[in-house]
Amino acid sequence: MYYQAESELGLNFLKTLPAAHNESLVFSPVSIALVLALVHTGALGNSKKQIENSLLNKANCNNCQFVNHFSNVYKNLQKGINGVEVNMANRLYLKSGSTAKRMFLSAISLNYGSEARALDFRTSDAMQKINGYVKSSTKGKIERIITCQDSIRSANGLLINAMSFKGGWEDGFPQIPGKQLFHKNEREGVLMGMLADNSIRGYSSDDVFQVLTLKYVDPRFQLSIFLPKRRNGLNDALKKLDNRRFENLLDNVKPTLVNTELPKFSVNYRLTLKNSLKAIGITEMFSDFADLSGIADKAKLSEGIHKSAIQLTESGTGTGCTFQSPAASPGIGAGATPNGASASIGCGATVAKTIRVLPIVRTGNPIQFKADHPFLFALTYLNHSIYMGVYRG
Repeated sequence: MYYQAESELGLNFLKTLPAAHNESLVFSPVSIALVLALVHTGALGNSKKQIENSLLNKANCNNCQFVNHFSNVYKNLQKGINGVEVNMANRLYLKSGSTAKRMFLSAISLNYGSEARALDFRTSDAMQKINGYVKSSTKGKIERIITCQDSIRSANGLLINAMSFKGGWEDGFPQIPGKQLFHKNEREGVLMGMLADNSIRGYSSDDVFQVLTLKYVDPRFQLSIFLPKRRNGLNDALKKLDNRRFENLLDNVKPTLVNTELPKFSVNYRLTLKNSLKAIGITEMFSDFADLSGIADKAKLSEGIHKSAIQLTESGTGTGCTFQSPAASPGIGAGATPNGASASIGCGATVAKTIRVLPIVRTGNPIQFKADHPFLFALTYLNHSIYMGVYRG
């Protein structure tokens, strides 16, 4: 019913980030949706309605439909196969002295695997406690979400959110020596190691983008690269990328013979949520007017903090975790066995959709997909956006 919720949120959220116009970044639409669903559980009145409207694009729904949708998102994330693994940190920290209501705690634990705890943000170990929770929950993939004690000292309440993803490629890349030029903009370039091969890959295009898709050993997950057809035209292309174009490009992916050149890259990005959420219509949640009385008496939120990291390689030597792949397939992100590799990304998502099986296109010359200039990327589960970001070299 709400198939477009995560990608719509991701594209709207991306437009609120000034950094998207001049630097590389990554964030998780689903991870942000899940932390908002946590707050939705205890919000009342207009505070609750604003979350529904922003997450579901003002679609008609009742509370049960909302909860069922995002609860299924969370639970499906736990069901990766062939070693694909998602771990998440999703917690509300209340000001010391606040007591979360029992019904709220029960609901967020059951539906979203989340919890709420009171914390004295003024103490010297508050930062260590938050960072320790995130590191433990993401199995060491994300170590520090709070970087300065002073940034949280006066907080009334904090939303903390991070996820990690690990998965090997279904079809990996060979080791390629040397580096090639990546054009960061019209005046600046950088030499980078590349992933390159000539093989059957998922591919689609329109008048603005070429799209390459790379499947994981759990083929419900895939990474898609949205490469503007005009070099250094990413900013203009993003203005034309609404949810309809995004979904159409993914729905029309066909197995195609592609000559691929794609940079090995890593992006680590931390962002605060308040200003971006206000920009997409959630204006009450962090204000004095918010009705969060279903969470705790006089509950207030000062900020939400989100962190993601992605590392793309053919051998998967990123963060040192290991992944045993049933196929010999290098992957994205952290660590690898000699026969395979894996992906490490901080954040996550899912919901069910039928996979379309399309004919393999083998005739003629291979499609040239040369990602030597800035692009958008999205990691999806059955076309539902888990991660979204831009890479600029």
